[in-house]
Amino acid sequence: MIAMLRQFRRAPGRILASVLALALAVGAIGVLAIPRISEGSLHAAVERDGLGDIVATTSPLDDAQLARIAALPGVRSADGATVIAARVGDRDVQLVGLADDRSTDLLRMTAGREPARAGEVVVSGDVASIGDTITVAGLDATVVGTGSTLWYGDIDAIFAGLDDVQAVATDAGVNRLTVVATDDGEASLDALVDRMRAELVEGDATFTDFPVTMPDGSTPIDADIRQVSTLIGLLGVMAGIVALVLLASTTNTLITERTREVAVMRALGGRTRPLRRRLRRIAIGITVAALVIGLPLGVLISNLIARMVLEKFVGLTPDVAVDWRVLAGSATGALLGARLVAGRAARRVTRQPLAASLRDREGAPYGARWYQRLLARTPIGGLLDRVAVRSSLRRPGRTLAVVAQIAAAVGAAFLVPSLVASVNEYNSAAYSAWTWEARAIARDPGLPFAQSLGADDPSLETGISSWGSIDDWDVEVVGMAADTTMFDAELRDGRRFAPGAREALVSAGFAERRGIDVGDTVELELASGTVGYEVVGLADDFGRTLYADLGLLAADLGAPGRANVVWSSTAFPDVDVPVAVDVDTREAIAAAEGEGRDAIAVIFGAIGAIVAGVAALAVMSSMVVSLFERRHELAAMQALGARRRRLRSLLVRELVPLGAIGTALGLGLGALGTRAIIGSFESSNAVDIGVVDALGAIPFVVGATMLGLVGLALVVVRSAGRRPVAVTLRGAA
Repeated sequence: MIAMLRQFRRAPGRILASVLALALAVGAIGVLAIPRISEGSLHAAVERDGLGDIVATTSPLDDAQLARIAALPGVRSADGATVIAARVGDRDVQLVGLADDRSTDLLRMTAGREPARAGEVVVSGDVASIGDTITVAGLDATVVGTGSTLWYGDIDAIFAGLDDVQAVATDAGVNRLTVVATDDGEASLDALVDRMRAELVEGDATFTDFPVTMPDGSTPIDADIRQVSTLIGLLGVMAGIVALVLLASTTNTLITERTREVAVMRALGGRTRPLRRRLRRIAIGITVAALVIGLPLGVLISNLIARMVLEKFVGLTPDVAVDWRVLAGSATGALLGARLVAGRAARRVTRQPLAASLRDREGAPYGARWYQRLLARTPIGGLLDRVAVRSSLRRPGRTLAVVAQIAAAVGAAFLVPSLVASVNEYNSAAYSAWTWEARAIARDPGLPFAQSLGADDPSLETGISSWGSIDDWDVEVVGMAADTTMFDAELRDGRRFAPGAREALVSAGFAERRGIDVGDTVELELASGTVGYEVVGLADDFGRTLYADLGLLAADLGAPGRANVVWSSTAFPDVDVPVAVDVDTREAIAAAEGEGRDAIAVIFGAIGAIVAGVAALAVMSSMVVSLFERRHELAAMQALGARRRRLRSLLVRELVPLGAIGTALGLGLGALGTRAIIGSFESSNAVDIGVVDALGAIPFVVGATMLGLVGLALVVVRSAGRRPVAVTLRGAA
């Protein structure tokens, strides 16, 4: 500890920079804990609040039909709820009727109490305040509490007794099922869905939307959280590698500065192994100090991001949690890395000849290697140019490290705006295949519209927007007229489907990644069952969608002549529909769906900024090491009359070529990294996203890099001028 404090007094700036950079890197690696933290909070909430294994909307069921579902093999419990789309003032809400004896959909109260008698409700968020009297869907009620269920965590909802809601419902009966299975394996849940569907058909009922299954205790967003966290964590690992390079540079400097001291100890009989152990303690001490800061920082970062994601997507505020595996892995990796980088420097110092070490002279003279001798005979330019080139080649390993550090910083600085540009382009392109200006979509499940709705208005078309599954991949299923004017996607191959034919268009990106070709027949599982469609065309639409004939799809869904969406070529359709609808413009929908993607881009940006900052500190440390090893050379130049501006010019001539090479490599790495990240999302989601290189950011990245290198040269030369020339030339400590 005393030796560590002495080293801190000798070089406080460099040690603090290394501690800070390594701490930031360890903190960035902490994002690898997000999946475990998020999933732990979600799964604990599932156990506490009863999310269920299967959630499905149905046509209204009476008590006998619900009892038959609950008696199916493989069903542990089945709770029914009645859900109505409604409005309170100018706010769209879901009115949810819950049974008193339910084991799922348990209310998570934030204030007040649960309904205890007829006419009492609980509201989510800021729909209303406790004590207010509201009217919703014909129900006059008093607000007695605020809260929500896990399923409705991100939706404005009002929760009332089942009898209250069924009293005002158009069709009495439950229309949403939450089933807990005896076996929650994926295959078992799929088989149970088939049994439930068959039982509903026997009772003249049906699923009105595709059932949601959550195998093995999972939740619908587990996979997305894991994927995003892993990709962000890879950037954190990159920051860790760059930080270890910085630690190596700093440790190398501190150990090299003790060359003469170590030589004196060796001359007095000191053994090599204890000396190396003492030298390694410097790096270990820096790493321990960084871990003291970095590990809590990693816990903070991972919990903040997990809270942001869960609050946004499921309305759940998780408790603070720690993934001890990530903490242990980060600490072990940092300590082992410190041991390795310090061991190399310690071996080099203790292996130098005693005479050279005691003279305290340059240990890597120029001309020792063949390419150095060859370059010595090559005309390069003026004296400063020759000195700059030779300084870079004297320590090729360090030169490569500086180039790599600059490349890492530039790569991170270019990757982030490229990701943002790609996400923004995808947000705007996701609806580019559609020509409608506004859409009215029913908030009630099923197909509540007649397809003839708005038939006398040429600006309106009805359609179907539903969900299905192809080879266990969830796909959006769209029904529209074969001659629709609302959809105008380019086809990569094939043709459009014919009117009334069992033919379909499929998203080209999804088809490419799933091996689907024109002429293939895909088995599409709908809410009502499995049907086959022949693929006749591949649509360039950036999605994972199947498009089919409106009339045929409605019949396949068990509701011939019905629809659930109205498209309009005008901004705000005036549609007289018998149920509540959401009316949005295409731009508003794209903007709303882009908010979650933008949040991910912001997270990538923060981690990228850490990588760039750590790399910048690493470059500074490497240049300080180079300056120390060339102290006699620079002192001799000063003794011969060279002023600080000459030294600054020398360092600038060294750094600018390295910066140019590192910048070029970094731009390439940033472009490749963007493609790798986007490609990972495309592959895991079977969609087309597209890559947009942020070319407009290149001048700013290049300019900032060069200005930073020039500023670094000024700082380094200023620090070099603090030591008297005579002291340096004498080789005194």
